[in-house]
Amino acid sequence: MRGPSEIDLGKNFGQMVDAYERFRPDYPPGIFSRIVNAVSPPHDRLVDLGIGTGKLARGFVRDFGEIIGVEPDAAMAEKLGVLEPQIRIRIGTAEEIDFEPSSIDLVTVGHALHWMDPAVVLSRVTLWLRSGGVFAVVAGGFCPPDGPTREIIDREFEEKWAAFRDPRTKKQPPDEVLRSNPQMNVIEDSIVPDVRSLTVAQYVGYCRSTSHGNAYARSLADPESYWRAFESRLRNKQPDDKIPVDFSRSLTLVKKS
Repeated sequence: MRGPSEIDLGKNFGQMVDAYERFRPDYPPGIFSRIVNAVSPPHDRLVDLGIGTGKLARGFVRDFGEIIGVEPDAAMAEKLGVLEPQIRIRIGTAEEIDFEPSSIDLVTVGHALHWMDPAVVLSRVTLWLRSGGVFAVVAGGFCPPDGPTREIIDREFEEKWAAFRDPRTKKQPPDEVLRSNPQMNVIEDSIVPDVRSLTVAQYVGYCRSTSHGNAYARSLADPESYWRAFESRLRNKQPDDKIPVDFSRSLTLVKKS
């Protein structure tokens, strides 16, 4: 078994791209309508930072003339190119990429701002957005289940996954940073409810798609055996194969004056 120091905890999403796309929950429709309605026309250009496989950005394809995804992981970007060819992809980080000043109507980031330097990102987003443009931040942490399987997940996290959790995933949405620029005004800061019932296999897939679950499994000689045994333990606790999970997200909308 390899230790956490031998695995790059923050750069392993490309190694689980299929699990990420298949098992990470899609965003609830209400998020898209709230974001779009906050952006006064025109709806010409949208930039999604840390786009991954495009789970957030793909929901805006019908609303914006052009969508550009910024993604540092080449494997994630390749998957996105197959899933949604209409989205232009630029390989790089949010801190490094450049766009013309006042050229963007909407900048989004879904469950990825914690991987970035929020102060640097806000400064760059403020420059890119035109007057009336919006920066939309969707966030949320690891979602444990309700019901009898919760005890297993809590123990797994405490005894195995926690050591492989990147410290950046513990950060909350940086409210003080998002409110720090006088050109940018927070117009919404809310929770969007999203409670779902998953099968055991789906919840195991979700755990596999997390950075800490994936990193721990990769430290083992036989990751697949670990996941099979993990799924078996959950099934024994949840024989009806229905696991309720609260995937509610925080939504912060910041508009440029």
